Amino acid sequence: MVAQAIAGVLSEVAGLLISRVCVSVREVIVCIETSPPSLLVLDVELGGECYRDAVDFLLQRRPGAQLLFVTASATQFMPPPDLQSCTIGVVDKAQAWDQLLSVVMPWKQAVRDEITTAMQDCERQLAAIQHLSPREQRLIRELGCGLLNKEIAGRLELSVATVQTYRKSVAAKLGVSGSELVRLATLHRTLSWHQVSPRAT
Repeated sequence: MVAQAIAGVLSEVAGLLISRVCVSVREVIVCIETSPPSLLVLDVELGGECYRDAVDFLLQRRPGAQLLFVTASATQFMPPPDLQSCTIGVVDKAQAWDQLLSVVMPWKQAVRDEITTAMQDCERQLAAIQHLSPREQRLIRELGCGLLNKEIAGRLELSVATVQTYRKSVAAKLGVSGSELVRLATLHRTLSWHQVSPRAT
């Protein structure tokens, strides 16, 4: 009952997407196998560490995940030392929901800020594509279609070695790795297809 209420507050008030409400450690592990959450809310009792298997499994699957402990004895409960760095808070079940939200909302904002920063970097890189040479832009379009170097070479009437050189050059100009270049090219193609131009920042 408490778990459902917590999920309701986190979903309806904090605006978080709740993957699942679990009643056993085994259910949590199954959920983590399917889709490891970025935040795991744990209802714990003093002296009981049955949650530890789920936490350890989550941190193996998603090392950056964070924890929120909910307990009837928040003043007495202390997360183990090795979990303190990934714990955003300990909330007492007996306290008002305001305490829960005061812990969750700053975490949510920090995650949102990280995403915003990443998108700003991506927007700058997407805008920089417009400053590439026409042949480099064509390479980006072909790469965004999921083509291999050999296929791109055939379409652009170049050697495979020249395509590889172009890829390295374009990646360096955009400040991305080879795999990031493919992701960026795919995103550029998608945005162009929807006729949405990224705003420069």
